Amino acid sequence: MSRDKKHNFKFKHSLGQNFITDEFLLEDIADESGITKDDLILEIGPGNGALTRCLCDRAKYVVIVEIDKSLIPLLKSNLKEYNNVSIINADFLKFNFQNIINEFLSISDFRPIKVVANLPYYITSPIIQNLLQNPYICEMTLMVQKEVAERIVATPNNKDFGVLTLACNYFAETEMIMLVSKECFYPKPKVDSAVVHFKKFPQFVYDKLDSHITDNTNNQIIQSDEKLFKLIKASFAERRKKLLNSLSNAGYDKNSLATAFSKLGFDENVRAENLSLDDYKNLLNIL
Repeated sequence: MSRDKKHNFKFKHSLGQNFITDEFLLEDIADESGITKDDLILEIGPGNGALTRCLCDRAKYVVIVEIDKSLIPLLKSNLKEYNNVSIINADFLKFNFQNIINEFLSISDFRPIKVVANLPYYITSPIIQNLLQNPYICEMTLMVQKEVAERIVATPNNKDFGVLTLACNYFAETEMIMLVSKECFYPKPKVDSAVVHFKKFPQFVYDKLDSHITDNTNNQIIQSDEKLFKLIKASFAERRKKLLNSLSNAGYDKNSLATAFSKLGFDENVRAENLSLDDYKNLLNIL
């Protein structure tokens, strides 16, 4: 663990704690998030609250969820001048989202929520999956490891194109909006980061509060197309192999696959990363 001597706070590497130290970067992230005075903002992993302050300056109300109990006094001190923020000490992936909704409802009529966060590297993918499947969230501006960002925005015929790419494409439009040097953090991580913006498709967003919010350990309120993602995961399980062989090894009938490939005009040597999301949907419809 490293120590922030000013606040007598020990950084916990196990929680992926790397705080942004560049004030201009914080302002840029808040600006690129497109926040307005009418917006409800959720921040996950606020750290010392440096980005939170920028969000509070721009938004109607901000709810922050921090897993590290030892950071709560520091957050309360750093945010004491703001009356439009609530601090929740919890593990976001295990927290009932109804409680977050209730924090917003205490000060405002409901509207879809925007998320801004510097995500811990070790749980980036589970949090992104959770947010994409949550219908009360309309947009996300997320700082992630550069390598993960490249996978999120990858296009077909690229080595970075994979299951994560297709999952993000299924729920949202994605754009990498800035690269961030590891020099902008303390403690300094080993890799650079990037900020990615997600704008979810309207069919995956509720514009009003439902009378019942599903409560489960992952808050996965919308269930994705299981058959589609079963096909996609099977396709990338052996991504170096021809897709025909990968899927037949996964239990799909090889003759049916060959017929489907022919109807869709797929080359028999096509590999998993060569197909778009629409290609996978079309393949599933024929199978």
